Amino acid sequence: MSVPTEANAGRTDVSSRRPRTAERARTLAAHAGSATLDLPGDREEHVIPAARAVEADGSLLLLVPSETAAVVLTSRDDVAAVLHLVDVAPVAVPHRVRAHCWIAGWLSIPTGPDAERAAALLAEAAPDPTASERAGTVVRLEVGEVLVDDLWGTGHVEPDDYADAAPDPLAGHEAELLQHLAAAHGDDLYRLAIVAGAPACADRVAPVSLDRHGIRLRTGGPDRTCDVRFEFEHPVADPTELGGALRRLLHGVHGES
Repeated sequence: MSVPTEANAGRTDVSSRRPRTAERARTLAAHAGSATLDLPGDREEHVIPAARAVEADGSLLLLVPSETAAVVLTSRDDVAAVLHLVDVAPVAVPHRVRAHCWIAGWLSIPTGPDAERAAALLAEAAPDPTASERAGTVVRLEVGEVLVDDLWGTGHVEPDDYADAAPDPLAGHEAELLQHLAAAHGDDLYRLAIVAGAPACADRVAPVSLDRHGIRLRTGGPDRTCDVRFEFEHPVADPTELGGALRRLLHGVHGES
């Protein structure tokens, strides 16, 4: 049976099973909805990549305007840059921004066969729905430093830990899963929140995040909101295992209420 644990304003959690900071960073790198590339110093450029993809070692491929790529081509020194990622809950909840992630490093431009592989990876990760050729140039951001500020707290990630980590296996499906839970299982979510001791602020209950270890609910009232975290009995490996994990969670908690 899963044991619910309550978080204080969505920032802390006493759970012993949680995504590691490096895993959260890799998940945000691949799936965060918003990304801005900042080139500090005299350039002071702020670019929104048209597409992005993450390579096996965690380096990021970004489709940027050709004039931005020209800065990399013409510079005699390494071009430093920071990619700022912002993750927003896919359901309507108070305080929808769930995470910020800053990935600092150095830009380069893939050439030759590497450029073809990078372009193919980028097209696969972020297909253009218009099926037209997108303007811009592919650049690679080699990771030097990572900072995550999210529902779990704030933490730095060493480049080696970031490179070795894997994104959460549910991340690519999380939006539709949370939207389905919010639309079709509101009563179940409400009962979960009540069992966890959140009735005082449970005028509204909605799922705010989901990962292989568990689900987080956000309850809201007129004066405050609070988060409640529920863990699965065992981490799930892929979306096919999620249905059973959720059923066991709901039935187990309902058996105690």
